[in-house]
Amino acid sequence: MVSETLREITPELDYGESYHILSTVKEGRLYLATKAGKRFVLKTSDGSAKGTEQLKREYNLSIGLSHPGLAYVFTYEDQSPVGPCIVQEYVDGETLTDWLRHNPASKERRRIVSELLSVTAYLHKKGVIHNDLKPENILIGRSSGALKLIDLGFADNDTYAEKAIGGTRAYASPELRAGKRVDASSDVYSIGLLLRDIAPGQSRGIIRRCLQEDPAKRYASAGEAQRAWRYRFLPIWFFLATLVALALGYLLYVYIGTQKELATLKEAESARTEALSAAKAEVDAWYDTEVPAFLEALSRAQTQTEVFTAWSSFVDKTTVINTELPARTPEDVRPALRDYVFHRYNTTFPSLQDSLTKRMQEVPR
Repeated sequence: MVSETLREITPELDYGESYHILSTVKEGRLYLATKAGKRFVLKTSDGSAKGTEQLKREYNLSIGLSHPGLAYVFTYEDQSPVGPCIVQEYVDGETLTDWLRHNPASKERRRIVSELLSVTAYLHKKGVIHNDLKPENILIGRSSGALKLIDLGFADNDTYAEKAIGGTRAYASPELRAGKRVDASSDVYSIGLLLRDIAPGQSRGIIRRCLQEDPAKRYASAGEAQRAWRYRFLPIWFFLATLVALALGYLLYVYIGTQKELATLKEAESARTEALSAAKAEVDAWYDTEVPAFLEALSRAQTQTEVFTAWSSFVDKTTVINTELPARTPEDVRPALRDYVFHRYNTTFPSLQDSLTKRMQEVPR
C-alpha cells in the first residue's frame, strides 16, 4: 500500500541528527523539517494538555493505516525543536480548491473522485471515520497528480467514538453539526458535497443519495458509494454495445451480400456453415460452463460484496465471448455469429439478473 521507500525511512528517525526546521506551513502548528536528508511535516498541538492528548489520539488512529491516498505517519516525537509532534510524510501538493481553479479535464476529475472514494472506503473498512473531509484536507500532488488525504485530527473509531469533536461545518453532515453520534454515513455526506465540487455533471444520482438528510437513506459507507461510482454507466454501456454490435453486423451482412457472385456464394456457404457451427458450439460450451459456475459462486456468496464480485467477474468474462470470439471468426460468419451471441445473451441474462437480485436481498451487506 505504502512504498517501501517510505517504510525504510522510519528506522532512520529513531537516532541520529535532530530535525532542522525549514518553515512554518500552517497556523504555527505544522512545520516543514528535514532529517537524514529527507523532508517531513511536523504536526504539533496548541501546547495545552488537552491539545497534546488530542495529538496523541490522532497519532494512535493514524499509525496503523497504510494507503497510497493517505499522508503516511512515521512516528510520534515527545521532544523536537517544536515540542511534541507527529512526524508525517511531506506532500508537495496543492489543495483541492486550488487544483480546481486550473479547470482540470473531466478525465482528471473522475480520477480524483475515484481516488477520494478509494481512500475513504479504506478508512471506513478499518473502522475510522475522518469527520473533516473538506477541500483543505485533500492535496493533489504537483508532479504526480495523485490525491492525498490529510489531517485525522477529528477522526473517530470504536475506541474514540465517545470523544468525537467534529469537523468543519461547511462540509459536515447534519448530525455532526448537531453534535450527535456519527458513523461512516457522516463522511458519505461530506463526500457528496465534495463530488458536487469535483464532478457535478457526472454523478448527480450519487450526489443526491450522499446528501440525504436522513443518514439511513445515504450510502452506508464510502465503499458503497465507490461501487455506485464505479458502475454508474454499466446499464448504458450494455445498451449502446448491443446497438452498435447489431448495426455493425447488419452493415457487414449487406456488404457481403452485394459483393459475392451467386456461384462463389454457394461455394463459400458450406465453409461458412461449418465455421458458424463451430463458433456457435464454442458459445454454447462457454455458457454451459460459465453460467453454472456463476450460479455456484452466487450461492456461495455470503455478503453483498461477494455477490457483486461474482457478478462483476461473470460480466467481464461475458465481454470476451461477446466481442473477441466474433473478432477472430471468418468475416462472412461474423454477422450471424453476432446475432447468435446476442440471442444467447438476451435469453440468458434476464434470469441471471433475477438470481442476482434475489441473492442480493438474501445476504447481508
